[in-house]
Amino acid sequence: METPEPPELPDESQAPIELPKKRIPPPLPEQHGVAAEVRSLERHVCPECGGKGEWDPGKKELVCPYCGTHFPRVGPPPLVGSIVEHDLDKTLAELGDKASSVDTSSRRVQCNNCHAVIVRTAGTVAQHCDFCGSPELLDYQDIHSPITPESLLPAAISKETAYHSLKKFLGERWFAPNDLKRRNLVDRINRVYLPYWTFDSSAECPWTAESGTYYYVTVRDRDANGNTVTRQERRVKWRDASGHVSTWFDDIVVSGSRGLDIALLQKLEPFPTKDLVPYETRYVSGWQVEHYQVPLLDAARHGFGTMEGILREMCGREVPGDTYRNLQIQPEFSDKTFKHILVPIWLLAYQYRGKIWQGAVNAVTGSTHARFPLSWWKIAFVTLLVILVIVIVAIISKS
Repeated sequence: METPEPPELPDESQAPIELPKKRIPPPLPEQHGVAAEVRSLERHVCPECGGKGEWDPGKKELVCPYCGTHFPRVGPPPLVGSIVEHDLDKTLAELGDKASSVDTSSRRVQCNNCHAVIVRTAGTVAQHCDFCGSPELLDYQDIHSPITPESLLPAAISKETAYHSLKKFLGERWFAPNDLKRRNLVDRINRVYLPYWTFDSSAECPWTAESGTYYYVTVRDRDANGNTVTRQERRVKWRDASGHVSTWFDDIVVSGSRGLDIALLQKLEPFPTKDLVPYETRYVSGWQVEHYQVPLLDAARHGFGTMEGILREMCGREVPGDTYRNLQIQPEFSDKTFKHILVPIWLLAYQYRGKIWQGAVNAVTGSTHARFPLSWWKIAFVTLLVILVIVIVAIISKS
């Protein structure tokens, strides 16, 4: 087989490609082993019966779970402009070792309704009293949290809507068993505020790569009968290339929770962080509130790792030519800030043939995802159908 040399290109084609800079818009004190004495917050008492109100996302106000009374905020409104972006490097320096650890101590909490004392793990800030069912909320200052949430997304999806959203999701899964779609399976629904971190930064990212340009040459060969045939073969001409991408990132989110399947949680994203409101206890009253279990330093590493991945994709799109290889980026970040926020979700559990399956609903947008069993006869049917199609295509191609 004869393989001709690539054609000679003009001298200027050997010079490195240098592109101009391009601006692109973006896509606690340790108490290990100590049971701290904490008293739950006395907030949002029903004016009619004295019960503690719970935030109802459907009605968008506080509702007493005992007498059904609707009532507005209890206590002063939040300060204007209380949602701020905090300097990341400064905060990490101030926190020291606390930036890479979380409080794991238990807390003895006294209910303000029945005065029972309950031991709570460090992972929760609020949940119902085990004895009287009253929604109990702890003060972040009392649990010595080094970083407290200053903003949250108010829940807007009601419990009933979340239930029907899960039923609809399961009903649309073709590979799920048919009886799963017909049965009323949901037996537990929990409302939870999850901790999240958000990160912002400006980025300057020089890059280098080898830019490839396709060209074609005629290659002579011989077929099975010994006859000379020709064909076009694609080659690549490589040239050095470099450039610079400038961009910024706004609200790169990282979950602060370790209690929920991260793959399931990612299916509920994105959360509309532009709709954040200042933190108020009325929004979380009656909801379980999880304290962050991913410390700030770990979350920051994850967040800026995500930014680097996005920058690599941006730089790859800037390399001229038909293809590229050996892409190297040197990102530099500045004006790094963060927020600690809370986002609401509905957690739904259902049982199918003795096994518990979990689903979740974004309580702001309604996005829904769930784990579900597979119907093996449906999988077998599709597999046989694919094999049949392959066989038919093979027979037709030989005829």
